[in-house]
Amino acid sequence: MKKQLVFINNEQGFLFIYVIWIISFLFLSLTLLTIYNHHDKKITDFHLKLLQSETLFQMSKVDVENDLEEFMDTQKPKYYSYPDGQVKVQIKSRKPHIFSLSFTIFLEEDPFYSYEHFYAIDE
Repeated sequence: MKKQLVFINNEQGFLFIYVIWIISFLFLSLTLLTIYNHHDKKITDFHLKLLQSETLFQMSKVDVENDLEEFMDTQKPKYYSYPDGQVKVQIKSRKPHIFSLSFTIFLEEDPFYSYEHFYAIDE
């Protein structure tokens, strides 16, 4: 006759309470790991969106600096289109040589992000 495990059988019979504890521990561990994985995925998505918006901000800032003379004369909003989204740039005069550039970033799947950047011009 085979020897049976102590934690499953003893002289009184089947130890149901130990099996319930083991199953509940495994179920709780699996549930917590699933929740952690879901939260990590959301955090990664938020970081990617932040990286995309920051990249679009930097690219449009360089383009505005290249088109600054034309942009200051018209003071109309400029639109820049990139593979990851679009950027709307507005200029406002704060003081004679200080301008406020407002960057509104439209990503492909999200509404928008907005940055305000102060730019000083030496003449």
